[in-house]
Amino acid sequence: MQSSTTTPLTHLSTATAHLRGLLVSEWRLAKLELARNLRAARVGVILAAIGLGGALCAMFALTGALFLGLGALGLAPWLAALATAGALGLIAAICLWLGLTRLSPEAIAPTETVAHAAKTLRIVTENTHVS
Repeated sequence: MQSSTTTPLTHLSTATAHLRGLLVSEWRLAKLELARNLRAARVGVILAAIGLGGALCAMFALTGALFLGLGALGLAPWLAALATAGALGLIAAICLWLGLTRLSPEAIAPTETVAHAAKTLRIVTENTHVS
């Protein structure tokens, strides 16, 4: 016969220590993932600011194209300004779109941590229900 020196209190203490370690590791993983996602969001904010600046430049160029077109009614000056405004507007729109997609809640949320926590919870519940 085998003598058991472990008591239910020892088992409970061990289980709580494992649970505490699990919670600490999940918290650490969530912090790392959130920091990585916030760095990506920072890039998104920078791109959005560049896009906004480009959009303002495009508006100024379109205004200049309109003034030149109305003032001179000649094709060359305002057409050049219109082409410049169109190119800047396209670049601004692309930067705004990229920046705003990186700022979406789906891009910032710690999805890997949530999936890992769900997997860990499933494993823990399976292991505690095994007889």
